[in-house]
Amino acid sequence: MTTNKPRLSVVKKKTNDGIYVWRLPNGEIVSDNSGNIMNIPSRAGDIEAMAKITRAAAHYGYPDGRPEFQPGVRRISDEEYSVQKDRMKQGYIPSETDLGAWYDAAKGINKHGE
Repeated sequence: MTTNKPRLSVVKKKTNDGIYVWRLPNGEIVSDNSGNIMNIPSRAGDIEAMAKITRAAAHYGYPDGRPEFQPGVRRISDEEYSVQKDRMKQGYIPSETDLGAWYDAAKGINKHGE
C-alpha cells in the first residue's frame, strides 16, 4: 500500500520591513522573563538599527551574539495581542493587517465555498 505524503514548503515573506533581534551564540533569542523579545523595528540592512540592538544587548549583559533580521515581523502591543487571540477564537483571521492570510482565505472560499 502506498501512502501519499503531503508536500510542504516554507515560504519566506519577500519584504525589507521587519525587526532585528539579538541571537546568542547558543542559538537563543534574547527575551525577558515574560517572553518579550528584545527587538528593534527596522528595514533589512539598517546599520544604525544593528548598532542600536548591539549596544542594548551589551547593556543588558549579552555582549556575545549578533543582530538577526526577521522579515515581515512587526511589534504588537499587549492589547493588540489580546484582540488577535479573541479574533482567532471566534474563527476570524487574527490580524486584520495580514494580507497574505486574507488572500489565502479568499482563495479557499472561491475554491470550496463558505
